[in-house]
Amino acid sequence: MSEANTLLAQAVAAFNAGELRTAADRFERAANVLAGVSPADAVLALESAARVRLMLEQPRHAALAAARARALAPESPRVARVAAEIADRGGDVDQRRVAWQQVLERGGPVEQYAAYLRLAYLAREVEDARGALAAFEAALPLAADEDDRAEVLIEIALTRTALADYGAALATLDKITTDQHAPRVTGQRGVIALAQGDVDKALALADQAREQAVARDDVMSYLGAASLVAMIHEQAGRHMEAYDTYIRARESLADLLGEEGRALVQPAITLFEERLGKPKFDEVWNAWVAMRRAARSG
Repeated sequence: MSEANTLLAQAVAAFNAGELRTAADRFERAANVLAGVSPADAVLALESAARVRLMLEQPRHAALAAARARALAPESPRVARVAAEIADRGGDVDQRRVAWQQVLERGGPVEQYAAYLRLAYLAREVEDARGALAAFEAALPLAADEDDRAEVLIEIALTRTALADYGAALATLDKITTDQHAPRVTGQRGVIALAQGDVDKALALADQAREQAVARDDVMSYLGAASLVAMIHEQAGRHMEAYDTYIRARESLADLLGEEGRALVQPAITLFEERLGKPKFDEVWNAWVAMRRAARSG
């Protein structure tokens, strides 16, 4: 065991130093030593090796480590989860679904929660909204705390919105009371209002969501709300207002995050320009420049 302990200590030290290749090698060598004397410890070493191999973008090596772990502990939910995470890197949807189903069958509440979420996202990936809804609803009672519960409820509301079940989506949003989720809840109410054809209400809710995001320093919710405001303006033919919304969002996030913040918004601006085409965008840009000049002089 002393050799195994030395190898494990070297693996941990290498990992902490960022030397991931060395860490993976030492975990694998430790597992070789432990396999005959302490299979459970060998499994733990192989799980660590597999995860480090994933960090190194070496899914084939990770799969080999996971297969060795599974041979030693075929019913382990932890090994099943590692194998599912590896499948997520390269398998097709059916392979990934099977892998996460095994986690669901073998795991306790923590593993089952993770598995239901992954199965929900896989269903959404293939546009199976009803399958996604069923999986999200199965995950809900397994949520560890109110924050996790709110996250799942938002996903349920998003999915019900996609199914045009707007009443149920709004009822789901009513169940979310955590303050940090307020911008996303308000923004989704705006999406639903827009889907129902109430443009004025949608715009008011999108503006409210943007203000809530600013008050909470919630960058991603701010970006989502600003994008919704711009989309509403664009759909109404108010192209200058849409462009102004994007530019203000880019300036605000650049002030907060620097170039990283600017980069978050730029793709949306580029797509907006492409949708309009150069002649129309030039017209919008000239009108926007004139509006900004008038605002500065007035």
